[in-house]
Amino acid sequence: MKKLLYIIPVVLLMFACGQEEPAADVTAEDIETETVETTDTEPVEDVQVETAAPTSVTARHILICYDGCAVDGPFNRTQDEALALTENIQSRIQSEELDFTQAAVDYSDCPSSADGGMLGEFGRGAMVPAFEEAAFGLPVGGISGIVETQFGYHLVCREN
Repeated sequence: MKKLLYIIPVVLLMFACGQEEPAADVTAEDIETETVETTDTEPVEDVQVETAAPTSVTARHILICYDGCAVDGPFNRTQDEALALTENIQSRIQSEELDFTQAAVDYSDCPSSADGGMLGEFGRGAMVPAFEEAAFGLPVGGISGIVETQFGYHLVCREN
C-alpha cells in the first residue's frame, strides 16, 4: 500500500504534464527501470519510465535555398551566402532578437513560410533523413543546429 502512495503522484504528474499512456508499439526494451530513493526507511520498488522514441512530431522550419539546390527557382545566392544567412538567422534566434516563427515568415524560401514555417505532424520516413534525424532528436520546444539537405539549409523547431 505504501508503494502505491509513491507511484500515484508520479502518474498524476505525468498526466498533468501532458504525457499520455504509452503507445501500443512500446516494447519492453523501450521501458527503463529506475530505483527511486526516498527519505523513508523503506526502499521503493523500481519505477518504470517511458523512454520510447516518438512515432511522429510536429515541427516548423526555416529553409534557406541557394542556386543549384534541389528546389526549382532562382535564389540569387551562392551556397556560401545561404549558409552565412542561415548562421545569421540562427544567431539572432538564439539571442532572442528574432522569434523563430517570425524568422520563418521573413526569411524562409519554403512555401510553409506563410504559416510561420509550420510543417504539421509527420511520422518517420516522411522527410529526408538529415531533417528527420534533427526533428525527432529535438526536445519539445527545441531548435536544431543548421541541417543541410539537398534542398538547402534548415533550422528546425519541434512543436510537440
